[in-house]
Amino acid sequence: MRIQDVESKTGLDRATIRFYEKEQLITPRRHDNGYRSYSDDDVSLLLKVKLLRQLGLSLAKIKNLQQGSEAFS
Repeated sequence: MRIQDVESKTGLDRATIRFYEKEQLITPRRHDNGYRSYSDDDVSLLLKVKLLRQLGLSLAKIKNLQQGSEAFS
């Protein structure tokens, strides 16, 4: 799916989605032409990140949770 679809499904803006990609919280597939293709799993991860950020967790903590190096209490 395209980034505009992800924007509407998550309520996140394009810059935030790309920032989370840069921070390696999501890894959308790339086509030969360089365009990103987001999966349903990417959308789910973005929704989780959005919720955790609203709960006040830092990106570092979210990364640790995602990698399994830290537990959610």
